[in-house]
Amino acid sequence: MSTVIFDFDSTLISCESLEEILKFKMINRPESQKQITDITAQGMEGRISFGESVRRRLELVEPTLVDVTEFGRKALQYATPGMGSLIKDLLKSGIAVHIVSGALREAILPAGTALDIPKDRIHGVQLIWNGEGRFSGVDPNDPFSISKVEGLRRLTGSWQKPRVAVGDGMTDYAVYEQGLVEHFIAFTQHVRRRAVIEKGTPEARNVDELKEILETWL
Repeated sequence: MSTVIFDFDSTLISCESLEEILKFKMINRPESQKQITDITAQGMEGRISFGESVRRRLELVEPTLVDVTEFGRKALQYATPGMGSLIKDLLKSGIAVHIVSGALREAILPAGTALDIPKDRIHGVQLIWNGEGRFSGVDPNDPFSISKVEGLRRLTGSWQKPRVAVGDGMTDYAVYEQGLVEHFIAFTQHVRRRAVIEKGTPEARNVDELKEILETWL
């Protein structure tokens, strides 16, 4: 059984989930909206660490648990056309599908389970919420809050090869660069990041191209 690891933001869905979650809190704060967009770009292009990117965005505008779970329930409204069918075909073929994302886990879970991906194969950043559902911080024991690489170091060794990562950012490429997967595909339908493209790995501009590339390895 092979393994395919999908990023969530700008890959399985067309947007950046944290930006969408915080959008309504920033209606009258355009400067914060720009800062969050800039911080997201810096993290995805590898100019700042993933952990710093998460921390800085959450410190600017704190989400509530209601904000996050509400987005999770409607996340598939932003689904990349064709991704659901592709995942269904992969699962039917006996391929293990994981979601590995820098998004908040509560925002990913409803979409992932709706796509029939088991909960233990959905990996994201775990936050700490107080009794009122307000943001209290990032779980210090969660390796995914540091980076995808740290989160996956203790997992991928038992995953079936070939292991293929699909995503749009340097955080996704880093999983391949560190040898945790055998292949990486830059998915650029929603955003094409120069730092990623310059690495020279295969590029899929849409789901049809992604399927063609995957078929050469799986």
